[in-house]
Amino acid sequence: MTSTESKDSLVSEVALKPEPVLPRVLINVQFLRFVAAMLVVTYHASAHLKSTGVDQGWFFSMGEAVGFAGVDVFFVISGFIMAYTTTHTTGFGPGIGFAKRRVARIYSGYWPFYLAAIALFAWIGGDYLANVALWRSAILWPAGNPLISVSWTLVYEMFFYIVFTLIIIFTGSYRRPLLKILLLAIVAWSIYSQFFRHAYDPGQLELLSLSEAYMFSPYLAEFLCGALLAGWISHNQTGPSWSLLLLGTWLFLMGGWVNNVWFDGRIEQDYFIFWRVLVFGTASLFILTGLIRLEFREKKTALRFSLAAGGASYAIYLCHILWLTATQHLGLNSYLGQFSDWIVQLVFLCYAVFILYYSMWHYRMIEQPLHRLFKKWLRI
Repeated sequence: MTSTESKDSLVSEVALKPEPVLPRVLINVQFLRFVAAMLVVTYHASAHLKSTGVDQGWFFSMGEAVGFAGVDVFFVISGFIMAYTTTHTTGFGPGIGFAKRRVARIYSGYWPFYLAAIALFAWIGGDYLANVALWRSAILWPAGNPLISVSWTLVYEMFFYIVFTLIIIFTGSYRRPLLKILLLAIVAWSIYSQFFRHAYDPGQLELLSLSEAYMFSPYLAEFLCGALLAGWISHNQTGPSWSLLLLGTWLFLMGGWVNNVWFDGRIEQDYFIFWRVLVFGTASLFILTGLIRLEFREKKTALRFSLAAGGASYAIYLCHILWLTATQHLGLNSYLGQFSDWIVQLVFLCYAVFILYYSMWHYRMIEQPLHRLFKKWLRI
């Protein structure tokens, strides 16, 4: 979702020009990764809370309206981190090294939950496993019905990693102009698809091939904006920070109102992908820019928590849907229906906190050792 860069990528040495000097660790970005992951948790938890039959309350109602857009935050961050950690790095060797690091990071974090999902759905029974693309899901290849529902975002990540690997290998000093051209091309194609082809209309969207759905998606604009931000902000470290953060946050929350009023709460569906990216991608870009500039001014979130929770954001994103599915099958949702609204809301809040702390444990005890093992296998 992801979104999904590790602390190791953020703290790695980057070949930079002497001026401007950028921080090696972006604490605020790690904190934003945690926020994005918990937004997605809140979004899915709100659906499970609603299934109990009680009132969602304002917090989970807001989670239902905007929580899915944590994915848009992840996409912008991912593009930024890819460009930030490879600044002025070019050539075949660095490009292959980048690809190896991404493969190690993505699959070492994903495959444990992939196996856990197989075990979970085999235990639940039914026809679910028979109707999913198991092998495509295993390698994160485009599939109409992935094993872990949220893993569709990782397919976009993998595609953009391939694109960025080629950019590192071949572009050199032409990288930023090429990124701008690609962004303009995606924006132009998205406008053409939305207003002239009507490619995202009901009945037309279903006719899109998987290759077009992934290779020419408006989501790619979020990656590209994040990547361009990395180069732009290195020369524009001063300027508005709090105002950009507050503006981005306001736009993000207003996106929930737009979702409910103009799209009947369905803007997260692919039929409205153009508007989703326009609303939440723009807000995410402002939020990220504000947080980075604040870090340049030494305004940082709590170091230890940001590194731990931000590092665990990949695990949060992948595991929460499995936990919620498992406890629903055990009868938790129907059992909670007998209690008052505020008790059920409190239970799901505590559930979200449990998912956070489980994910931090998983990141430290399972994900990081596996990541080191993958890096050893790939000779990184």
